[in-house]
Amino acid sequence: MSDSAFQDWLVSDSWQDYKQQRAIREIESSLDGQRAESRALRSQLSRLQGSLEQRLSRLIRSFDAFVELSDLRADLAGFDEAARARYRMRQVLAFRAGAAPALPATLADVDGYWLSPAASALAALSRGDDPSADLDRAAGRDLRRTALLLVMSGAAADVRWVGGALPELAADTQLTAAERAVWTAAADGHLGDAARELVAARLAALVAGLDDERRAALDRWLTDRTQDLPATVPVTGLTSASDRGAVAALTAGSRLAALRDWAASTGLAAAPEEGAGSRAALEALLPSLVDEGSDEESATLRRIQELRAVIDDRELTPAGRWDDPVGLPLTLLVADAFGEPPGPRALARRVLRDRLLAVGEALCAETDVPDPQEQTVVVERQSVRVRANGPMPADVDGLQRAIEARFPEGPSKAWQRCAWFAAAVLLLAAAVAVPFGFAVVLVLVALVFAFAGVRGIFAGRMEAGGRRDSIRHARERADQQVEQQRKTLVELVRRLGETRRKAPEDLTGLRAALAE
Repeated sequence: MSDSAFQDWLVSDSWQDYKQQRAIREIESSLDGQRAESRALRSQLSRLQGSLEQRLSRLIRSFDAFVELSDLRADLAGFDEAARARYRMRQVLAFRAGAAPALPATLADVDGYWLSPAASALAALSRGDDPSADLDRAAGRDLRRTALLLVMSGAAADVRWVGGALPELAADTQLTAAERAVWTAAADGHLGDAARELVAARLAALVAGLDDERRAALDRWLTDRTQDLPATVPVTGLTSASDRGAVAALTAGSRLAALRDWAASTGLAAAPEEGAGSRAALEALLPSLVDEGSDEESATLRRIQELRAVIDDRELTPAGRWDDPVGLPLTLLVADAFGEPPGPRALARRVLRDRLLAVGEALCAETDVPDPQEQTVVVERQSVRVRANGPMPADVDGLQRAIEARFPEGPSKAWQRCAWFAAAVLLLAAAVAVPFGFAVVLVLVALVFAFAGVRGIFAGRMEAGGRRDSIRHARERADQQVEQQRKTLVELVRRLGETRRKAPEDLTGLRAALAE
């Protein structure tokens, strides 16, 4: 809630409950209120759109709400004194905020209602009188609400009231919006150093009391959050399944370095003015605490708000209540540790110091793995084991055979070439024994057969040369892949050695940063 909105709430004549009871007891005021609501019904009817059935349905709902509202007002007639107490509390708060010229003259007590003595106590504080008796009476009726009122209004922020506003925390119990607001306001320094220490003690007790399962889960959450830190980068360029241990070690080393950098950059808490939003968030919940009513009337007051929304044909937007659940404390604590607001972040880091160190130690231990001796690369569908000094000879031999098998020699065609040359010789020999005309024909055919034989020789040579070139290119590609894998292995060993050397230094840096 902004400052102007908070002032409007303080100075507005909003003692609605009290005015409603006066309307019940005074016939003329009652008739005026009913006439106003009847006008609201007529106005709503004139605005209704849609089919006749829709109009009739809306009108029936509004009429039913009007009737129920009248009955509820009658029910509230017995809580006139509680409504007066809320009205007086508003006057006291308005005076303390400088929005009212004087304190209310009388502050009558209401049997069993914590707000009445709380209002008397605030009035006594405003006059400079001793509020102890009234505070004890209010706390005896409802310590939690009394403490929240004092903290939210800024009337008191000593350890007693901060402790009442933020009781002992349980891992499986949701925090309310008010408890969370007290937490963050204390972390930002708005409630003083003693309040910050109390909240830190509450959170530290929660973490220290975790069982083994919950503590392990908390460590996993913290470890997972390190993956989102800016300095954490994935390891690339490693392809062999045998490198999983080395990859895990490099990843752990990068996370540890990121965790150290994060701890070194988030050590300082914010000045109170930097976390002004937490003070405003705390004040914004004060109206819901004051206006909720006593235990017997709170449900009726909420129902009246719902019925008014029906009569006015508007959607009910419920205001945030002080006791709305907002999350589990461990979830909020981890979110604060890696969040932006510096006050809650510094407090969370302080509370989680031992757990963060445990995460850092685990990451450091993960970096202590031996260097991989070899990697495996698949080339030509053959697995080749590669070491820092080169591939395994047996695997290279198998790779060479696999490459040669891809380019097999074709069937020998030497007999065809011999046949062509033999036929050419026979034809030339026959040409000697036949007449000249037939001899010319035979010579020409012999030349054709001889050309076919020569062509076959050249084709065979070209085919053999192409096969040799294909094998050579395949071997060169295979050698490049094997060499690249060897370089990758050498680089992996280098990086792994550097990570093992640097991890203890990063852990020492993390420990020093968290100790600040």
